[in-house]
Amino acid sequence: MLITLRQLQYAVAVADTGSFSKAAEVCFADQSTVSQQVKLLEDRLGVQIFRRERYPLKLSSEGEGIIFQARTILCQVEELVKPFKEDIKKK
Repeated sequence: MLITLRQLQYAVAVADTGSFSKAAEVCFADQSTVSQQVKLLEDRLGVQIFRRERYPLKLSSEGEGIIFQARTILCQVEELVKPFKEDIKKK
């Protein structure tokens, strides 16, 4: 099972905006790409992250935990690369 950081970023963006199309704008991606990648993430995890029957989209009960963990992972990755970004700016 391979889960990518991009899939996590897209899922968090959908959770934040409540919309696949708005998430696509925020992520500078196509709406179909965001939708496909979130669906692939759901398939790989075996759970539905979003309840799609309403607008704005709402998180499922499993989705709440997944998005919480996704935010944590993305923050940890940002902390990991932060020193290297600062080194690049200094050069």
